[in-house]
Amino acid sequence: MIYLVTKQQSLWTSDRYKVISAEEALELLAPLSVVELDTETMGLDPYTKELLTVQLGCAEFQVVIDCTSVDIHLFKEYMENPQRMFLGWNIKFDLKFLYHQRIVPLRVYDGYLAEKLLWLGYPAGMHEMSLKAASINYLGVDMDKSVRGKIIQTGLTEDVIVYAAGDVSYLGKIRDKQLVELEKKGLLKAIDFENEFVKCLAYIEYCGAKLDVDKWKIKMATDLNNLEKYEAELNEWVEESEYSSKYCSVNIQGDLFNGFDTKPRCHINWTSSQQVIPLFEELGLNLKVLDKKTKHYKKSVDIKVVEPQASKSPLIPIYIKYKKAAIIVNTFGQKFLNLINPVTGRIHANFNQLGTDTGRLSSTEPNLQNLPHDAQTRACFVSDKGNRWISADYSGQESYLMASMANDEAMLDELINGSGDLHSLTAKMVFQQIPRDMPLKDIKKNFKDLRQEAKGYEFCFNYGGQDSTLIRNYGLDAKRAKEIYENYMSGFAGLKRYQDFRRIDVMRKGYILLSPITGHKAYIYDYDELKMQMEKQDDPDFWAYYREMKQENPECDTVQGVRRLARRKAESEKQSINYPIQAAGALCFKLASIKLFNWLLKNGLLFKVKYCIPVHDEINLEAPDEISEEVADILVKCMVSAGKPFCTRAHLGADVEIGDHWIH
Repeated sequence: MIYLVTKQQSLWTSDRYKVISAEEALELLAPLSVVELDTETMGLDPYTKELLTVQLGCAEFQVVIDCTSVDIHLFKEYMENPQRMFLGWNIKFDLKFLYHQRIVPLRVYDGYLAEKLLWLGYPAGMHEMSLKAASINYLGVDMDKSVRGKIIQTGLTEDVIVYAAGDVSYLGKIRDKQLVELEKKGLLKAIDFENEFVKCLAYIEYCGAKLDVDKWKIKMATDLNNLEKYEAELNEWVEESEYSSKYCSVNIQGDLFNGFDTKPRCHINWTSSQQVIPLFEELGLNLKVLDKKTKHYKKSVDIKVVEPQASKSPLIPIYIKYKKAAIIVNTFGQKFLNLINPVTGRIHANFNQLGTDTGRLSSTEPNLQNLPHDAQTRACFVSDKGNRWISADYSGQESYLMASMANDEAMLDELINGSGDLHSLTAKMVFQQIPRDMPLKDIKKNFKDLRQEAKGYEFCFNYGGQDSTLIRNYGLDAKRAKEIYENYMSGFAGLKRYQDFRRIDVMRKGYILLSPITGHKAYIYDYDELKMQMEKQDDPDFWAYYREMKQENPECDTVQGVRRLARRKAESEKQSINYPIQAAGALCFKLASIKLFNWLLKNGLLFKVKYCIPVHDEINLEAPDEISEEVADILVKCMVSAGKPFCTRAHLGADVEIGDHWIH
């Protein structure tokens, strides 16, 4: 049964629904402790587009509230009752429109997030995440979504009312089915956690961040100049190198007064990877990388591929600067100005809560997660008049998490009892030229270059790399790479044991346990296929057949199956090591955000203190000047408290600064 709450006389008569008052609707909804929730809007932006309807109800009946004629605040107390759970699909969207009305539901369940958790680790597109797909998969019901595209043109009509009601009629049944699957996979704590965080994430998107337009335009001009400068340096290097004859040409131009230009000019288009690849291969770079989508190897000149090989040629550091400058100009620049909201004057990015297999946030429109860390960029993000910007980030979060997860005594001892300088400790372990009795503080001063080099090795090994990685990325010979790897692992024996266990565990279970605290998991999407291949290879007769086919038909399924298993097994083993580190950081950040959001809500500071920008291990707020120090203190306490479940032995601290712009 569909009920409509409206004051529009034109909608009163229909055999498809019954018109009731707000009071009657509240009486009808009162017995429900689990309420299905959805909204229909005239667009995506709560600041510029109208909230058309709010739908509340269950499978048996649905109440459609006409927000164009009925004050939605009549339902505020009902929707903020902590005894009620509100079910939605991509509920972050609905929450933003409710926040705009200053309505804050306290308990929510997002079916979309549940579905994401159930399929975490699977390639994008392998499983459809829409409500329509879920209704088919779980209930065998094909929901008619044809009306959705007409809402903006038609507004509230009988068809729209019936359509809106239909969206909340299946949410409860889908949730019941999802909970069974979530319990089977040990994900009940994970969905509870993500349901808590989604309220905060909706608030982050709603708040947005203020961009100083004048400063940004100055920065844009500087960025463009840098790009042109680095391109000129690239061309000049090639023109003066031994490769000039191959990659340069003479374009004779001139006139009677200025003469002719006969100097060879570099003809490489540096934005074209196809033109850059041949030169880089001649310089000795290994450009082969595995394409995550096709699962085939390809050649790439992306920064992450060439940067570890920067020592192979003086051209590479210039190219890296050029690529970073190009990203800044093309990814940020004018795009940021175009995304400033006309009402708020702020940028409201879209954050994907489970945007990666590790649970870390990703963001689009714009991408705030990968902004340059330079002071000029961050100075463009400013607080409103009368407010202060508060920046807080964790101190050495990755090192603390790694040490705690691996329970490595050497790492923990340095973090707890020493200076906390794991980079110097690593340098001491892998480089014999550093005296064994030298204090770590002196290594940073006397062996700066070795310490910097060791830092790269440290992150490489901590995230699952081995001696082969050093050979491939740093161009080290096999003997030296093996020596460095063995020295590191012998020095951090706990880390070695942890990684060995992870490599075995992932192939035994078929998933990566991202966190034992919440139960988050990333699944090996093709595990059944891999398991069958592993069972085949356990047969002693298999390898004789394999060797025969390798000679006779190397492209056959048997040979290709062995190669694919080796590749996927290596990928999964490495992911089993680095994913939990990233996941722990993401969960730690999310927990700190949850604590902060709840404190703001409890103290009546929601919508007064703005949560502007989250960046992995960093939280940025904007607060009224008179309470900025109190808020900064609470923020640090929330972050430190959130770190305790993940760092049980070492203290994970946070640094905070207060200013008029983004500081860290």
